[in-house]
Amino acid sequence: MSDFIRRVLVSGLAVAVLVCLIYFAFGAHFQYVVALLVALMSSIAVWEYEQFAKAKGGRMILPFLVGFVFVQTLSFFYAATYLGWPSGPVVVFFIGFLVLFALHFGEKEGAIVDLAVSSFGLLYIAVPMGMILGVLYMPGVDGRWWVTYLLVVTKITDVGAYCAGSLWGRRKLAPLISPKKTIEGAIFGLGCALAASFVFGWLSDFTGSFHLGALEWIVLGLLLGVVGQFGDLSESLLKRDANKKDSNTLPGLGGVLDMVDSILFNAPILYIYLQYIKL
Repeated sequence: MSDFIRRVLVSGLAVAVLVCLIYFAFGAHFQYVVALLVALMSSIAVWEYEQFAKAKGGRMILPFLVGFVFVQTLSFFYAATYLGWPSGPVVVFFIGFLVLFALHFGEKEGAIVDLAVSSFGLLYIAVPMGMILGVLYMPGVDGRWWVTYLLVVTKITDVGAYCAGSLWGRRKLAPLISPKKTIEGAIFGLGCALAASFVFGWLSDFTGSFHLGALEWIVLGLLLGVVGQFGDLSESLLKRDANKKDSNTLPGLGGVLDMVDSILFNAPILYIYLQYIKL
């Protein structure tokens, strides 16, 4: 239980700090601080991912990849804040992809594996992290509410699943990749996601800049509750294959990739919903 309490306290503190950052995210200059912090987290996460790849014999051009992930993440911020550049993230990704290929032209063997490993890292980390900025600064909506919603619903799912699994879990969810996760925990985590989503739906009745209707909080709560746990299991799959317990050694957190694993899968859902579906 001491590990559980430490993780809950540290995770709660991290979420509180992030919510504070989000609250001031539209300050004249502070918005650049927020964007740079998210891009920095992306770069650290891709470095952690490179440790997984290296453990399995994969080779990545790390300096380029870290820099590219940083720029790719920021491209979503500029696409949202400078309305004349909505296709910016796609352009940046395409240019970076070309450069990535060019950097491997000197290789005679192993290029396929190296390119596959690097490209997956970009799609897995840089694009979803950039979408968090895309949601936060998306024109026409109060992104502060939506990113807070994303963080709270996702993290309360993780905490609920961990807590219920530790107390009542009997049936293993995915024993080969994550022996401690249980079906009971996953169901309880999903219930927590729906409960948190309902609270945000109720709060939206009292705000003028954030609206979450009944159908929205149900559907989004279900999606985030299920897909977020899928993201958690997916990172566990990578760690298990690389024989790593955590992505890093930050006390109570593990690593940046451990902190954002479920968010990486949930951020695209919210980004796509707000950008293309919500009226």
